[in-house]
This record gives sequence, structure tokens and C-alpha cells, in this order.
Amino acid sequence: MIPLLIAFVVTTVESVGDITASCDVSRVETSGPVFESRIQGGILADGVNSLIAVLMTGNPTTTFSQNNGTFGGAGGGSAWVLSGSCEWPAAA
Repeated sequence: MIPLLIAFVVTTVESVGDITASCDVSRVETSGPVFESRIQGGILADGVNSLIAVLMTGNPTTTFSQNNGTFGGAGGGSAWVLSGSCEWPAAA
């Protein structure tokens, strides 16, 4: 049980860092109540996504910091970039 709790803490800390980096690169505020709400929503979404994955006999998931590099290289979280990144793998 202890290793599982350690894994939960590690992935939560990783998610907080990833969400903070995404906010910073996207030039939105990284402190205050709106930012705290983003953190809470991100952690909640991460947990719900993992629960759904496990119920469908999949592996739990977590956030990936590689996405922050995509945001930074593209000049922020643009809807055009996100839609293009979703369509490009399907076209290949």
C-alpha cells in the first residue's frame, strides 16, 4: 500500500509542475485563485481519466511535460496548434 501512495504523490506533484509550466508558457497567471482553480481542475481531470482507464482495463495516465515543449515552440497554447496536432497523426 505504501508504494502505491508514493506513486500517487509523485504523479500529483508532476501534474502540478506540468500545469504550472503550461500556464507560464501560455502567458496566463501562475498565482491566485484562478490559477489554483486550474490546478484543482487539472488534478481532478487526471484522477477521473485514470479511473475511467482502469475501469476499462487500461493503465492509469498522468500529465506529460513534453506537451509544454510543444506549447513553447508554437508560441503558446493556440487552438490552431492543438487542432493541427490532433489531425496530423490521423493523416499519417
